[in-house]
Amino acid sequence: MRHKVLTVIRLKLLLYLPLPVLLLATSCSDEEPYDENGDSFRTINIADSLGLDSGEAKVFLLPAPLQVASALKLHDVPYDASLISDFEENQGNAPEYLNALNLGGNIIDLGYATVNGDIQLGLSYSQNIKTLMNELGITSLMTKTMIERFEANKANQDSLSKIILEAYGESHEFFQRNEREGMGLLILTGCFIEGLYLASSVEEISSNGQIQSLLGIHKEYLQNILLLVKYYNQNKEVASLIEQLKLLESEFNTVDLVVDVASGSARLNSALQPEKITAIRDEISEIRNRIRAPSY
Repeated sequence: MRHKVLTVIRLKLLLYLPLPVLLLATSCSDEEPYDENGDSFRTINIADSLGLDSGEAKVFLLPAPLQVASALKLHDVPYDASLISDFEENQGNAPEYLNALNLGGNIIDLGYATVNGDIQLGLSYSQNIKTLMNELGITSLMTKTMIERFEANKANQDSLSKIILEAYGESHEFFQRNEREGMGLLILTGCFIEGLYLASSVEEISSNGQIQSLLGIHKEYLQNILLLVKYYNQNKEVASLIEQLKLLESEFNTVDLVVDVASGSARLNSALQPEKITAIRDEISEIRNRIRAPSY
């Protein structure tokens, strides 16, 4: 018997903070991780594997849509448009799992451009996000008016941030409602990949302890993502992605990180050596490139 898992994501006031995800074991079920139609991304039961008894809960820290962009801005790290200038205009003409990963990555890029006032590039990414949401079947008033709202509010940072959060929130909630939470986790994984790519790629990271801590907390995110996404490895593309993420995890093994789950904060016990930063950057860049320019 397996415990049915209810996933609750608290979105309010989490524009800049790590996203706490509550996994709650509620009832028993014998459901399989896929249905008779072969859908490998449906919501599944994982509490048994996490060692939860009925009624117990476990909180995970996961990345929030604007966390990396806002932290870089807060710590006066100069905006580097070249990091996200590999804009792919025709995104959406890809398998569903890639569209989900790229939706997450595009949301992070939209946030990075918007937080730094690069509205033109932001508009390009907002068009991509609308296209990807439509391709994934996420049709709502949000998707119909996204570009118009973005253009109308381009001088209002708070409004633009709200639009970005809404795009992320609607995407995840859509797959929760339709019991295909595996797709929502892929969107989250895309956010993680692009966020870590940005955090590890800025030049200031070698000398900035705060940005190193921002990179370091991705160790916690990665461990949590692997715990959740691994239940969808019956999909061969996801299985391949998991293997790539495990290579990245091995680079994080020597990162000495202390995490406060209650506050969502993290600190490094020792500074990251340049070669470690380079190794992490190389691994995440390779994963990112396979998503952006897949050979399918």
